[in-house]
Amino acid sequence: MRPWHFALLWIALFVAAVASGVDLLSYLAYLILFVGVAMWLVSRQTLEGLSVSRQVGQAYAHLGDTIELRYELRNRKRLGKLWLEVFEESNWPEHLPGRVLSIAGSRERKWKVLVKALRRGRFELGPIVLRSGDPFGLFATEERVEAPALILVYPKIEQLPHWQLPGSQLEGGVLTGQRSLQATSMVMGIREYRPGDAYNRIHWRSSARHRALHVKEFELDKTADMWIYLDVDAHWHRGEGETATIERAVTVVASVVSKALREHRSVGLVTSGARAEVLQPDRGTKQLGKIMQLLAEVQADGVLPVAETLIETTPRIRRGSSCLIVTPSLDRQWVRPAATLRESAISTQAVVVGSPLAVDERERARRHAVLGELAVAGIPAAYLGPGDRIEELFAEVAAA
Repeated sequence: MRPWHFALLWIALFVAAVASGVDLLSYLAYLILFVGVAMWLVSRQTLEGLSVSRQVGQAYAHLGDTIELRYELRNRKRLGKLWLEVFEESNWPEHLPGRVLSIAGSRERKWKVLVKALRRGRFELGPIVLRSGDPFGLFATEERVEAPALILVYPKIEQLPHWQLPGSQLEGGVLTGQRSLQATSMVMGIREYRPGDAYNRIHWRSSARHRALHVKEFELDKTADMWIYLDVDAHWHRGEGETATIERAVTVVASVVSKALREHRSVGLVTSGARAEVLQPDRGTKQLGKIMQLLAEVQADGVLPVAETLIETTPRIRRGSSCLIVTPSLDRQWVRPAATLRESAISTQAVVVGSPLAVDERERARRHAVLGELAVAGIPAAYLGPGDRIEELFAEVAAA
């Protein structure tokens, strides 16, 4: 019963008691009024002295991982709470399970919730809602506890046993003259040891000669740069869910980035949105985190064709670098800029992501034409069909 229902019932009973003069109805009206006021006062006290907190087991996860949420409810009052409903509001893909419970005075309750990461993205948790009321359910009370938390769901990373990192088309290493925080094959010089330097970089002969610890400095080798182009042009992406072309393309990029960084390559990323978004090449776990954060939120909402992105960003890529293009586009216009990269001593590869929707003969002909032109241009290419496993990517190229 809602409060206004209760109020209408009391008014009707009170009018009937006054009109009829029956004492029983008058006593009943006063009793109901007393119960209503008492329940309203009780409902005001149901959330007093309560505090709730939540801890997230991890700030980020990969698609398909399980995330643990730990909740703690405390009652600082001596009187217990008969019933409480605790749930959380968020933009998580599915409803986060809540709990209905009771808690004794001066006690705490703890529980955990396991949720599965079913979709890439940036998800914000909170606020936590506490809801209770009087025993008759006449008056409800609610309190929102601001407990903001952020969870990033990264794309899944698959193993790519058949894909090999493309080598440089230049003979020998070409140095940039820039110092690198990562170890490379090129030693630039020696400097004094600073707190935080790795011990495996200590140059013991120089340290003994100078009677102080000295470490090696490395020079960045630009032939190690690898650029990855992710086409997010909305015109060519199809499907929904895990089988959508954007999800498959993002998974390919994440898997390639992970493998390249594990092999100490410097990796950069270019996406084609309203304009070309460029993440400069770098090495290490910090770069992996930057790229994964970008891939967690990227969507197929771009308007710039991959051909224009290639033309716009080609001057940024140095000779001797390598390039991988991941696209669902069947427009042959992007093949020519890709061939220009190869002609500029930039090792170029391509992955064409197939649509999960039914395609007609015209679509198949366009796909064969794109793959044929890539073969003529000397660009190794792999076609990722809707039912193909990403782990088998470039298996045919490796066999050839």
